[in-house]
Amino acid sequence: MKIAILGAGAMGSWFGGRLALAGHEVNLLTTNRAHRDAINSNGLILKSARREECVDLPALDPGEFSGPAEVIILFTKSFQSDGALRSIATALDDNTHILTLQNGLGNAEIVSRYAPLERVMIGVTMMPVDKVGPGIVESTGEGGSHFNAALDIDLPIVAQLEAAFKAAGLDVQIDPDIHRRIWSKVAFNAGMNAVCALAHGTPGTIADSPGAQALVNKIASEVAAVAGAEGITLDLNEIRDTIDYACKNHRDHKPSMHQDLLHARRTEVDALNAAIVAAGERLDVPTPLNSILATLVRVAELSHQRYYST
Repeated sequence: MKIAILGAGAMGSWFGGRLALAGHEVNLLTTNRAHRDAINSNGLILKSARREECVDLPALDPGEFSGPAEVIILFTKSFQSDGALRSIATALDDNTHILTLQNGLGNAEIVSRYAPLERVMIGVTMMPVDKVGPGIVESTGEGGSHFNAALDIDLPIVAQLEAAFKAAGLDVQIDPDIHRRIWSKVAFNAGMNAVCALAHGTPGTIADSPGAQALVNKIASEVAAVAGAEGITLDLNEIRDTIDYACKNHRDHKPSMHQDLLHARRTEVDALNAAIVAAGERLDVPTPLNSILATLVRVAELSHQRYYST
């Protein structure tokens, strides 16, 4: 299968590397020149607790990619989606399908500007992966991924792609209720990402700080209330179990929002906490905790960009 990873940071590089090892024709597309140069010179290094592997595959600037690709897997930050897809628009054709495994809400709507929803797939991943350095990514634990067609239609590429993921050793499954799954991850991320970012902490520090995990659970409850008003019922016990699992098993993982603040970058708060606040206002559901977090993360973004950028 011909696959392009658009947004080959930590997670995108891991998925692309595993698929390339399984024999697929994979192009990593990233604007990070140092990461590209390292991969093209020395290969992509995939590290985990069990092994270390080197994968030989091409890394390109998105503007250099000319296609074709059967599947584009989108891993950019949500606010980067439009620009990233625009940069490869000439490489898309009527046979190209796009899968978004991004955080947050509203990703399918952005993708649909570049491909009809009949060729769009949506999903989530809970894998903790960090970029150790240029050309080196490390999986720091276990975590499943789920996806399906954006529309309720029979899309043959879905089963083909699931088989490709499994053959590559990636725990990715088709989920018939993918919209509920996406909202569940938003409920998880809204608390975990924002609290870790603002505290410069990790799931382990949330577990060790009195009251922190309870706060994350309350934030998730707000998201569940908004989802319910949208007609999507979330299992709060399942979400709390996921939060607890991350606190116990992903103790040292730095969530992407935390990493973004440390590097004075824009975060995905608009697709997470702020998106929940906006939906709550539209549906007349109070979201005071998410409102506070959205405001504080934006203040932290500005502070880091103004005073801590290098």
